[in-house]
Amino acid sequence: MLVLLVLSNRKQVPLSLWPFFSGVQIWLGPVLVATLAGGFVLGLLAHLPKHFSLRRRARNAEKRVALLSAAQDSGKTGE
Repeated sequence: MLVLLVLSNRKQVPLSLWPFFSGVQIWLGPVLVATLAGGFVLGLLAHLPKHFSLRRRARNAEKRVALLSAAQDSGKTGE
């Protein structure tokens, strides 16, 4: 799919990043793929803190459930 995107967008476009270099002619396809990949990586980085927070909460909840069920089981065996 990405190969088709690159091959169907072979028009030369100027690419310049101001502080780094003045400009270069490059196919539009690789520019589109790089932009999509960059957006994916930025979205992933924006999501990671929430992911790790939820993962920590789930791990703590599992520990708490294990402790409560162990306490409940030990209370029933004492009768």
